[in-house]
Amino acid sequence: MTESRAVDRTIEPGNSAICPQCDLQVKFQARTQGRQVICNIYTDGRWERVEHYHTACYVEAGEPFGPPAT
Repeated sequence: MTESRAVDRTIEPGNSAICPQCDLQVKFQARTQGRQVICNIYTDGRWERVEHYHTACYVEAGEPFGPPAT
């Protein structure tokens, strides 16, 4: 059975995702090596959606999809 999971990744140029915790854009900044947590969400074993969190926001939310893999 496929389960929801989280991974820690760099923020890539062109990213336009909105963080579900703070409702701000998870955006690339050239001078900093920003990080994000990307979550693949599954419901009843079927893929439903992807969510992008700022790393600090994911921790603040209580790591809802488990500790992020690197």
